[in-house]
Amino acid sequence: MSQQSQWIELGLDGLPAPRAARVRVFRLLLARAAQLRNKLDRALAPTGVTTQQGGMLQWIEAQSEAPTIGAVAAGLGMTHQNVKQIAAALERKQFLVIEVDAIDRRARRLVLTDHHRQFWQQRNPDDFSQVATWTAAWTDDEVATMAALLGRLDEDQRGGPP
Repeated sequence: MSQQSQWIELGLDGLPAPRAARVRVFRLLLARAAQLRNKLDRALAPTGVTTQQGGMLQWIEAQSEAPTIGAVAAGLGMTHQNVKQIAAALERKQFLVIEVDAIDRRARRLVLTDHHRQFWQQRNPDDFSQVATWTAAWTDDEVATMAALLGRLDEDQRGGPP
């Protein structure tokens, strides 16, 4: 048994099968998420953008208006300070601009730049193809099922629909 398998199975012997399966799924998600993030970090490394930065940029882009630092922190489950640090790095890289909110001068909004849009427009086709390669062990039906299951878990953890 590999070290990875030993960790995945650690302490599950005496548990009822359904509970052991839930712990196993949780551990597998943790392990694969870390592995996939590392792969994407390596693919992005020449650009100077990290997976975490890219994820934050994509989350911001999905919003109907430029979100505040607090909204990004709440939406991504991060601390305000962490979002602020990542945003400052992305501003130096010209992916976004941190602007004072017109209504609440204490709040800062994260406004995406044209550089951001052009960067991802060029990268996304290859990156999406790479993700397809990394998940090639699953059929399209299995991917659809996985997306539905993880979406349901996400909805439950957030307390309702996104």
